[in-house]
Amino acid sequence: MLPRHLKSFISLLFPLLFLSGPASALYFRLDGDRLWLQAEQTPLVDILDQFARLGVEVRLDPRIQSTVTGAVRGENVDEALEALLESYDYLLTWKMLRGPLGRIPKLQEMQVFLPGGKTAALPIPKKSAKFDFTRGVLGTAPEFVKDELLIGVRPGASYDRFKRLLDGIGGMIVESDSATGIYLIRFPAGTNVEALLRQLADNPLVAHAELNLVTRLPAAAPSAATRPPALPAVRPPADGSIPVAVLDSGLDPRAGLSALVSAGWDAVDPDRALSDPAGHGTQMAFLASGLLAAAGSDPAGQILPLVSVRAFDEDGKTSNFAILQALAYAAQAGAKVVNMSWGSETDSDFMRTAMQVAADKGLLLVAAAGNAPTGMPVYPAAYPVVIAVGGVDASGQPWTNSNHGDFLDLSASAFASFPIGHNGPAGDYAGTSISSAVVANALAQYMNRNPGATAAAARAALTQALSPAPAGGYGGGILDAAALRRFLNP
Repeated sequence: MLPRHLKSFISLLFPLLFLSGPASALYFRLDGDRLWLQAEQTPLVDILDQFARLGVEVRLDPRIQSTVTGAVRGENVDEALEALLESYDYLLTWKMLRGPLGRIPKLQEMQVFLPGGKTAALPIPKKSAKFDFTRGVLGTAPEFVKDELLIGVRPGASYDRFKRLLDGIGGMIVESDSATGIYLIRFPAGTNVEALLRQLADNPLVAHAELNLVTRLPAAAPSAATRPPALPAVRPPADGSIPVAVLDSGLDPRAGLSALVSAGWDAVDPDRALSDPAGHGTQMAFLASGLLAAAGSDPAGQILPLVSVRAFDEDGKTSNFAILQALAYAAQAGAKVVNMSWGSETDSDFMRTAMQVAADKGLLLVAAAGNAPTGMPVYPAAYPVVIAVGGVDASGQPWTNSNHGDFLDLSASAFASFPIGHNGPAGDYAGTSISSAVVANALAQYMNRNPGATAAAARAALTQALSPAPAGGYGGGILDAAALRRFLNP
């Protein structure tokens, strides 16, 4: 904790006066330990909300109702707050972002309260944690998060030079992904990041820059209405079991799977307890853990622990950077298999890099091929290090809506019945999401039975065990009940 220092007024700052009146224009930029602020009769809580939007945990004494007029231009945060909060006490907590630019200070928590009243500071109300997306100025670009870019720097780039670059374009470092060295940069609302992307293409500090692309959950695909199964009884996994990771819409606490969760995290809103507004992630958790089997499949037997990561917001959207962080979390949590029952037709160099980095760490990556028979690659399934899974019915024939193509590695049952619905009622569902989770469970079972096996050995054994696939680009075989038995009991 960094306590409020008793300093004299800072002459470098423009006067910041507490006034009353309606809120007006606000400019805010926070980069590392430097603050830019232009406010005119702006409620203090609105300024603090700008900190919260950058991932700072903000607590405020609700008795403080001040408004602010004035300006700060690139000053040290602590010095700026000394003037801004002259009548109040505050505490700051910092962390360090790690990446190719070295250790970068990042404000983690801020508490503002009346003198001696620290315990009265309460979390400020948060806006809904959703990805604010757009299709760009012309409306023709793939969906991406507004006012954000992902940037990778060239080897040897210094933080001081990168700060000068950000000062010139108004960017703020929000987060870094230490596994890939990618920085999430945010800009003031309304910034034309597509134009900035073109501007950065020739910058000597920038190795690569991308829009922070958006991916959506597959649409709910209920099949014939039947009576849904009851919630299965949950047996705790055996001690020492290797978990399987599910990167999806989260986990519904009503599903009774908490005993299986060895690690869980909300990548959209890290301060929130794990939940699942859509239900899709919970469905995939039933399959990946082995609690439920898909139609035509035999249960694999052992119940597996789960690493559950909520990477999609309440509207079923995620960003590339959220996926990068979710992958890193899964690896740190000890998962050996990662299920990704979703995808997009938009390729991304950064996503390709993230998948390669995860595979290099020994993770087996499994992804759905898509629920539209276009024959077009879907990502991340189409990346070479990812196992792409298409869908078949219980008889081994292609599911009508399954994607197909040269990028598929195999197919598996696309039908299952769930006690939890996906944006709808419980019951029967269809989709390559199911197929992907079936394969992820099989691979996780194999890794638990062969804890010394490498990812390459597990993938080769799976390929060798498959039953013949139907013609038409459904991969090198089908993981049906017989293939599963061959795979797990060679």
